[in-house]
Amino acid sequence: MNKSKYGYFNEDGTEFTVTNPKTPRAFDNYLWNDVLFSAVHQTGVGFLDYQVDEKEAVQLFTGIGRICDFDVFGREHLMSRLIYVRDNETGEYWNVNWEPVKKAYDFYECTHGLGYSVIRSETSKMASSFRIFVPKGKDPVELWTIGFENKSGKRRDLSIFIYNQFQFSYKWGFNSYGDMFFRTTYLSKENNALIANKHPHITPHSHQTAFMAPDKEIAGFDGSRDAFMGLYNGLNEPQVVIEGKCKGSIGSSDATVGVIQFDLKLEAEQEETINLVLGICDSVAEVEPLKMKYLLKTDDEFEKLRQYNQQFIANNHFQTPDEHLNRMLNVWVKHQTAYGAQWCRWGWMGYRDIGQHGYGVSSFNPARTKEILREAFQYQYSSGMALRGWNPVDTKPYSDSALWLVFTLISYLKETADFDFLSEEIQFYDEGSATVWEHIERALNFLENNKGAHHLVLIKFGDWNDSLTAIGKEGRGESVWLSMAYAEALLQMVDLFEFLHDSRKIDYQARYENIKKAINDNAWDGEWYIRCFDDNGRAVGSNKSREGKIFLNTQSWSMIAGIADENRTKLVIESAGKMLKTDIGYLLLAPTFTAPDPNIGRISCMEPGICENGTVYSHVNVWMILGLLRAGHIEEAWEAFQRITPGYFTGENNDPKQNMPPYIYANGCYGPDHKNNALQMEFTWITGSVAWFYNVLTKEMIGIKPDFDKLVIEPRFPAGWNEVRVTRHFRGKRFDIKIQRKDVDEVLLNLNGKVIPGNEIHLNECMQTNEVIVQIPEK
Repeated sequence: MNKSKYGYFNEDGTEFTVTNPKTPRAFDNYLWNDVLFSAVHQTGVGFLDYQVDEKEAVQLFTGIGRICDFDVFGREHLMSRLIYVRDNETGEYWNVNWEPVKKAYDFYECTHGLGYSVIRSETSKMASSFRIFVPKGKDPVELWTIGFENKSGKRRDLSIFIYNQFQFSYKWGFNSYGDMFFRTTYLSKENNALIANKHPHITPHSHQTAFMAPDKEIAGFDGSRDAFMGLYNGLNEPQVVIEGKCKGSIGSSDATVGVIQFDLKLEAEQEETINLVLGICDSVAEVEPLKMKYLLKTDDEFEKLRQYNQQFIANNHFQTPDEHLNRMLNVWVKHQTAYGAQWCRWGWMGYRDIGQHGYGVSSFNPARTKEILREAFQYQYSSGMALRGWNPVDTKPYSDSALWLVFTLISYLKETADFDFLSEEIQFYDEGSATVWEHIERALNFLENNKGAHHLVLIKFGDWNDSLTAIGKEGRGESVWLSMAYAEALLQMVDLFEFLHDSRKIDYQARYENIKKAINDNAWDGEWYIRCFDDNGRAVGSNKSREGKIFLNTQSWSMIAGIADENRTKLVIESAGKMLKTDIGYLLLAPTFTAPDPNIGRISCMEPGICENGTVYSHVNVWMILGLLRAGHIEEAWEAFQRITPGYFTGENNDPKQNMPPYIYANGCYGPDHKNNALQMEFTWITGSVAWFYNVLTKEMIGIKPDFDKLVIEPRFPAGWNEVRVTRHFRGKRFDIKIQRKDVDEVLLNLNGKVIPGNEIHLNECMQTNEVIVQIPEK
């Protein structure tokens, strides 16, 4: 089988429809605008967070998936977006979204699209639909449309119950002393809305009034979870639904739920629709304006969202011989990268994460890249170091934080030629201010001036690998990977200085040669590169290590940064293949740590096969793909891409990818050593790897590379790719590019009917719309 067991893509790849609600893990979707993001599973449950400002946020309802795959409370904990249907003649009841009642259905599907999800089902000859989306802009609302159609051939008497559990949890640890003491829910007849409110004596903000406002009169309500469910019942058998009538309970200092009831009498074939606004605001006075803004225009808002996303995916479009690559690249990777650039990890702005997401959107939303850079520079110390993250502020001294600014800035400059930005003055987090130039130089000077006994960069509390927390706890531990990434940053700066005819190129080139030599002299282990040295000078990631003998990052970055020569490149590829390759991608490290090591830190204490301890990590895989491409191992790179990417199925019955949503990257998958969930996805949607997937695929494999004053065409196609078409927008011009394999000795480039030498397109030779034909040698 080469298709998903659990659903299918539509023709243009913009939707994936789940055909069985009982998926092996959540097949989820993320919806968002400028102030709110929601997770919606294939049954509609999930969570909703609202970001009040830069300092605080509200978890409006915090349910399944909020702790992701480490949710120890089970699926019924904090469920929301539940729609119950009761047949008042028979007493039979079920959910539009299948769970938690889980009654047998005649038909079920959930379609996840860009910014929306639609559940369609039929149970007991009642067809229903449930559409959820978040409108563009700055209003913290979800818009729901719930439809019913009587297909029984007779009159039906139904009651509908909509259930949400409101939390109002502060995300960043603010405590108002007994959170539940200050919560209530009640019905506002004036607004025809259920109101949920939190009113503590101290609070970081006042945005703590939630509401459910429908366009149909509410027939009943409940605000108490115990009243709705019954003291000893579960959500699969709520007492109110069993009895058929809400109790009118007001929630007070208990599980704060919102239940609203509608009574429908439908003739045969009759349809009825309920629109509903779910939102959060400062006070009840704001409910009516938000309600009126959207209730009468729900379909219009949905059409605006669809049109926006159609334009979004049309900007930079790639057509390769591989259908799944096309939909991932044009739709889902791009969409996921856009989510990351807005919300990073659940609204938490990890420095390297948000910096990389800025890199990810630089070719299709460079304005957002610039915003991210401006903000990130403000969280850099005058020493050149940067915070671990902000929102909330995390001051742990990770040495790599500011490094990522280089890759994002260079990509932004190549996309925009906005060199004036380099002179913009931006404050430091601690004291003073400096130009963007100086911010970048201080970041690199910090790395240059903080080296250890092996002349490699000090790791301090950690680097990209968050869990190597004790390598440098005494200040002497060194990171081989960070030294390699520093080398790559130096090379990118050398390119910039060369373009600007800046003499600093000489110093940075010398720095590169020095760090390259230090790595090769001190960190080569015979068949692969060491990962780091601890405070005592012990090599970690060495053939002498009992656990964690080899880490993928230093193998991939040795190729990315040009550290390894041809012979060493051959050996690191062989070692990684032999020791780290699995059916679904490369492991981050092997063997897995199984015993605590006080000089390595958190990673050695983790359960085997989770997070950094022996997982198939998306980030390290995309870097391996990049390294292989740069080293000229194109077929190995393409094979590595297909292994790690969901949606490429083997056809075997036990294919682990059948258990994954085939449209989205996760942070990684549990490793083969995990005790009960080997090779299961963990942490969907929130990976910075998508920024690299988008750039590596478009720039390094397909080979459309923006440069400071030109476009460079440098494809690295796998075998069987004879033609690729690209629509690329670049600095206000459109390029329709056709790349073909031909019987030629060198690259031939035709621009608007004129043959030009080499593989570079200079903008002064271009029109507003340009036709480009590129012929590349067959081998």
